[in-house]
Amino acid sequence: MKFIKAIGKSFQNLDFNNTKKGVVHMDIWYDNMAVTNEKEITIFDFDFCGNGAQILDLGYFCKQLFHIEADKKEYERKMKYFLEGYQSIRLLSDDELKLIPQAGLAVYVFYLGVQAQRFDWSNIFLSENYLKMFYVARLKSWIEYNNIEITT
Repeated sequence: MKFIKAIGKSFQNLDFNNTKKGVVHMDIWYDNMAVTNEKEITIFDFDFCGNGAQILDLGYFCKQLFHIEADKKEYERKMKYFLEGYQSIRLLSDDELKLIPQAGLAVYVFYLGVQAQRFDWSNIFLSENYLKMFYVARLKSWIEYNNIEITT
């Protein structure tokens, strides 16, 4: 909990005011979309959709890709193409690009809070092993990779 609280404190210095606001999916990644041979994309799973800083979707997608792609050179290549494709539709400011790692971290902490609020004794997402493997280890690897400063 000290680690999660320290992550929360790191968000106090972030400025999302200079980011584009609008519809946010909050769970945008390949498991929640279908792509046809004609390159048409259907997005689904809108249970956390709302309005907010759109950089949150980019951060979450990048963080998910980071954990799925073991080869970090391949991750960086895919990230480059993803961001180029995104920016072919809407340019990102330097401030937004810098916020991507923290935005990914913020969405993961958000989901941890959702799981804690839904807790009952049958919830496998709040076991000690799951939290250590899925949250703490993944958060730490993302923080380390992106040189995010967290003071505990």
